[in-house]
Amino acid sequence: MHGHLKPIRVAFLGPIGTYSHQVKPPPFGCTAAETLSRLRSISFADVFNAVASKATHVGVVPQENSIFGSVIETYDALRARDVGFIQGEVVLEVQHCLLVRHGVKQKDIQTIKSHEQALGQCRGFLAKNFPSASLEKVASTAAAAEAVLTSSDSAAICSKLCATVFDGLETLFESIQDQNSKSSLPSLLFHWLTPLPGNFTRFYVISGTRDTELPPPPDPVPGKTRCLIRLSSRTDAFPAPAITQLLTALAIPVSRLDRRPQLENKRLFHDVYFAELGCGESDSDAWPADIERGIERVRASGGEADLLGIW
Repeated sequence: MHGHLKPIRVAFLGPIGTYSHQVKPPPFGCTAAETLSRLRSISFADVFNAVASKATHVGVVPQENSIFGSVIETYDALRARDVGFIQGEVVLEVQHCLLVRHGVKQKDIQTIKSHEQALGQCRGFLAKNFPSASLEKVASTAAAAEAVLTSSDSAAICSKLCATVFDGLETLFESIQDQNSKSSLPSLLFHWLTPLPGNFTRFYVISGTRDTELPPPPDPVPGKTRCLIRLSSRTDAFPAPAITQLLTALAIPVSRLDRRPQLENKRLFHDVYFAELGCGESDSDAWPADIERGIERVRASGGEADLLGIW
């Protein structure tokens, strides 16, 4: 696509005003005519489907939060085959606000709506200021803001941007997440971070396949230094190899490991694992070949292994 005068379509969890909407993927070196157009999706699964069906060039999905941990919906989508390929990451500093319809006071609030992640990131604030309020999980933070437009006893945890997106809302409290950053770093970061105080969410940038061609960013990072591999035991393997056996066969250091239930396995309590690997920039040229050899070793040991992304 690089050099062609075509828009780059990006799928994100909508409506407008979510943190996914505010993430700006690396601009891929776009010319003035190669603008980013955005496709709103109603769920994380829809973002993956939009990418897999080639309705968009890339999608943006949250992967983990520094306060509340992994985003379950993203890992649930990654359990399926052919859902896209991770080509990059973006880290966004998240500042939550409490929004209400104009005129609603703190004493009026009986229900607080938001995405599960946002509710979890603000547990301390909610326990202190709204101990009796009921918490309602909705599809996204912006959907929560939209929902309280017609309510005189509800509030939404979302971004401050939603107060301008949805006419009729006002901000009651700002920066209500359980940790606040004291860093002077910019709020949008494109590379891996040393942990900082504050509230940060990491997003995966996914494309349809590994071979999907995207314009390179204007300041590319030399080499690819991270990857994600999906690991599980074969459904016909007996006895099923333990995750420790699969990691031993992989024989590449793992920087983080997540798991979700393995739905297609008829045996109870067998999981699918997501192993994120990292290497130094000096090793990045030989690293893709090392990953492929590790995947073959896992398969030879009775496991399943699939490369979900390298960036």
